[in-house]
Amino acid sequence: MNRNEFGPVKNFTAAGAIKPRRVVAFAAAEGQVEAAISPTAKTLIGVTGVIGAVTAGERVDVYLGDVQTVEAGAAFAQGARLTVDAEGRVIAAAPAATVTQQIIGTAFGVSTALGELVPVHIQPGALSNAANS
Repeated sequence: MNRNEFGPVKNFTAAGAIKPRRVVAFAAAEGQVEAAISPTAKTLIGVTGVIGAVTAGERVDVYLGDVQTVEAGAAFAQGARLTVDAEGRVIAAAPAATVTQQIIGTAFGVSTALGELVPVHIQPGALSNAANS
C-alpha cells in the first residue's frame, strides 16, 4: 500500500466496471474489488479516484482514508454518516429498526442533488438503528 498526498491508496484488480469517484467493496476473488451497490451486503472499503475501471481485469486505485471527493446519490447534510446507493454513490445512512448498514465515512460538505461531488472523510464502519441495540 502506498501513501501520497491523497492518503493511503492500494491498487486492486476490478471484478467489473467501476466508475470514478465511487465506493467499492471486496469482490469474491482475492485481490479484487467491485462497485459497492448495497448498504448491507458487503463491507465498504474505500473509493475510486478520478479514474475508475472500464472492464473487469483492469487495475484500479482505491483510496482507503483521508478526505476524498465522491459522487453523491442524493441530497444530504454536512456531517451525515454515508452509505451507498445501487450505483456506488454516497447517500445518507438511515438504517431501519433491525438493519445494520455499512458506512464509508462522514460528509465534509453538503450535497444538494444527485451527481454532486462532495468531500467525504473515509472511515469505513457500520451503523445500527438505536432499536437494534
